[in-house]
Amino acid sequence: MSIKEMELETKLAHGCHTPDSETRSLTSPIYQTATYGAVSQENFEDLCYNWGHVYARESNPTTDELARTLALIEGCETGVVTSSGMGAVTSMFFSQVKSGDHIICANGMFSHTTLFVKECLMNFGVEADFVDATDYKNIEKCLKPNTKIVYVESPLNPSLRLVDIEKIAKLKEKQDFIFVVDSTFAPNPIQYPTKLGADLVVHSLTKFLNGHGDAIGGAVLGKRELIHKIKWPSMPCFTGACLAPMTAWLILRGIRTLDMRVERHCKNALAIAEFLENHPLVEKVNYPGLKSSPDYELCQKQMNGMGGGMLSFTLKKTGTDEETVAMTKRFINKVKLITIATSLGEGHTLISLYDGGLVRIAVGLEKDSDLIEDLRNALNEMNEGER
Repeated sequence: MSIKEMELETKLAHGCHTPDSETRSLTSPIYQTATYGAVSQENFEDLCYNWGHVYARESNPTTDELARTLALIEGCETGVVTSSGMGAVTSMFFSQVKSGDHIICANGMFSHTTLFVKECLMNFGVEADFVDATDYKNIEKCLKPNTKIVYVESPLNPSLRLVDIEKIAKLKEKQDFIFVVDSTFAPNPIQYPTKLGADLVVHSLTKFLNGHGDAIGGAVLGKRELIHKIKWPSMPCFTGACLAPMTAWLILRGIRTLDMRVERHCKNALAIAEFLENHPLVEKVNYPGLKSSPDYELCQKQMNGMGGGMLSFTLKKTGTDEETVAMTKRFINKVKLITIATSLGEGHTLISLYDGGLVRIAVGLEKDSDLIEDLRNALNEMNEGER
């Protein structure tokens, strides 16, 4: 039985590493080099023309192993890794679209992705429409003869609404386009976008896949012919998004425990979401794993019943919108165990404030009861001292 036929837990533990015959090391070496030697001029030319290792900006054995491992656990053909999630996004778009092409993007995505499309791609002559992708019919209505890419996140950041990947993929039966899903908020084993019909899946490796808050990286995974356009002529090289070998090694280390960490993230997030939903000072909780969520049924189907490690919520209004936001800031300032910070998918639980008083929590690996107690105390102190 090949590793591809084995269960996810085994794929994560073993990855794509083959111990060398001399040392039999069970962990991959870090090929910390800028360039590679050739045994002859003919060998050098062969390496250049047949995608061998010539210069580390273009390829490296450690980063190549990471790309193969990610493709293995996603269950897709191949992948490419980059120095950040945005490096993955930009490399993907620059390799697939040109002036005159049309793309459709989901409203409410990660702000930097939205800014890249609006401030960069559209300035280069790419047409773009942003639609409410939680209803696939909105995407269907926007399709044009020159539509090249449909790009969505699921779950969306920070609303945590879901996009029906399978239904959007079926739209390709009527008109061909490249369907790309950013699945950063729902890594394997939660969600497998390419198995649901996506052509490409984007990840910020910084988050759940690395899981330790100590490395930044990105990846694009999927169909070989599309990944080929990113890798050659080396789009990550052109965009300056080459992943360092040491960083790739750290992410490979993190991947080994992905399934166990994700299970804890999801368990903690559901417990916190249920606590907040029943708190008298909380107006609304956004978490697809809640039975009250409009996306609960889709979560059971698309996310294997795992709601993920992210949630957002709003407090009940007190006076004007400005006063409610001020109250929300006071609440955030009261938390002690939870850290005010951006990012997600690591051991620490992080909290951040968005427009309109929306609070986002990136749930960590602490004991759920300790996190709930921290939130309860912050809500009580805000209510007693400030409200």
